[in-house]
Amino acid sequence: MKKIYLVYLFLLCISPSLYGEEGYAFRELYEIQVELKGTDRASINEGMKLAFQNLMLTLSSNSEINTYPAVTKAVKDSEKYISEYRLSSEDDSILAIFSFNGEEVRKLLSENSLPLWIGIKPKVLLFLPCKSESFLIVDEEEILIKRQESCSEIKSKINSRGSMRNIVFIEPVLDLIDLKYLNLYEPRSDQDFLNKISSRYGLEDWMICYIQNEYGLLITEPFCLSPISNFKRISLNDMIDTLADELSKDFQLNIDPNVKSELRISVSGVVEHKDLLNVERIMETNALVYAYSIGSISSDTVTYLLSIRGQVSDLEKLMNVNPLLTNQPSQENGIDLEYFYQAER
Repeated sequence: MKKIYLVYLFLLCISPSLYGEEGYAFRELYEIQVELKGTDRASINEGMKLAFQNLMLTLSSNSEINTYPAVTKAVKDSEKYISEYRLSSEDDSILAIFSFNGEEVRKLLSENSLPLWIGIKPKVLLFLPCKSESFLIVDEEEILIKRQESCSEIKSKINSRGSMRNIVFIEPVLDLIDLKYLNLYEPRSDQDFLNKISSRYGLEDWMICYIQNEYGLLITEPFCLSPISNFKRISLNDMIDTLADELSKDFQLNIDPNVKSELRISVSGVVEHKDLLNVERIMETNALVYAYSIGSISSDTVTYLLSIRGQVSDLEKLMNVNPLLTNQPSQENGIDLEYFYQAER
């Protein structure tokens, strides 16, 4: 039975996942917050569908995911994937937090051979010229205030969209070294400056966004560019989607549901009974595992027999991003994968 909580006075805080940000692909529940038009059933259903679409976008890291037939069908029946939802209010807004069953959602993606993001976020250098220009002296205080407001607004939009699309944006600190590079390359191009500064921060990819045109006038719709977009000027959301789709390819699984594998996996570091329960829960909620059994228990090591969708390498890729497990070189014959369980004592 679904639990439904109605809270109208305070915005509820979302409890952090056991696995943290890097273990997003393993969460038992995915909590998505959306704004509702009202508290009637129709508004809640509409919000539920929007929340499910947002989750699909985040969990797959593919901007086209909500156009796939299997997903559009699931969106219409999104309540099937809901464990609970909560309503609250903030200022004049009605908010809903929908909790989706992680195991069922991941099964939807894997059984339909849809991309599953494994929880690693690519890092991208973000440069906003409007921030560096704040060092300049502007005669008109009103112009300066408007520019600062627009700059803060675009930064907020980038953070929001980047969070949804699993991108970490890192801004230069604009210290003396950064400003030296800025002054050095300014007569030439932003591209030369950003290639140099991204190298300083150890990043391969960068994005720059503008709120002013070449004449210094504020524009209605900010635009961004990046090497990923072949330096084409496109809207902020389109730019972030382009970055996410391209950079997340190395952090996605596309499982062929027709391929099945069996393997033996051993997990050491299982000292207490609660450790065993936690490791079993990891096996149960893994998107690729459809059957498992304990093969043996000796000392602090448990061996499992797994039946999975996809290949052993797919499972290894997914298990390797779980922060509670450390991949170990296999030392036993007949053991395909070996891990050490790092319990939180």
